[in-house]
Amino acid sequence: MRRAKCIGLWSVGLLFSLQTGCVNKLEDIHALHAPFTNVESADSVRILYSQGGKVRAEIQAPYLKHYQTDTPRVVMYGGVVAHFFDDSLRVQSTLTAGEGVLYEENNRITVENQVVVMNVKGERLECDSLYWDPRRQLFVAPGHVKITTASQLIYGKGLEASADFTTYKVMQVENSQIMVNKSELPGP
Repeated sequence: MRRAKCIGLWSVGLLFSLQTGCVNKLEDIHALHAPFTNVESADSVRILYSQGGKVRAEIQAPYLKHYQTDTPRVVMYGGVVAHFFDDSLRVQSTLTAGEGVLYEENNRITVENQVVVMNVKGERLECDSLYWDPRRQLFVAPGHVKITTASQLIYGKGLEASADFTTYKVMQVENSQIMVNKSELPGP
């Protein structure tokens, strides 16, 4: 009787182990055959960008990932801050954004998520995304922009700006305001 009870428990245990055996998910099998992606990671990053032997920008980000794939790129996230310098290393403008991407093949830089740029004139640009066009040496904002100056509030769509953001052109101006002193108005 005791032996029959042991064999019965052993049979139940064997049956249970067979039903709870190893099963591979189809996506796990496919992942084994996916191409290997080489990713480098870094924390608290500070990058100096130079051109012609002169430092032109300093970029800081809490996190960085360097993807070495078919489209090699460097992704900075967690908040990006960039300072742009003149030849005497004086800050000409400062950019902040939620994240940034450098595409290595064409040196195109894109920043997104609450992009704000302040220049030495105190002018402020706000937009959702902005990218650097290395061929034309211009920053381009394809979407909606808002520019605040001491006397103007400019809304528009599309923008091109110099590398130091001291000059810019809004492509389609919309519902903007220009403040004028009453004494400057012609009248009786």
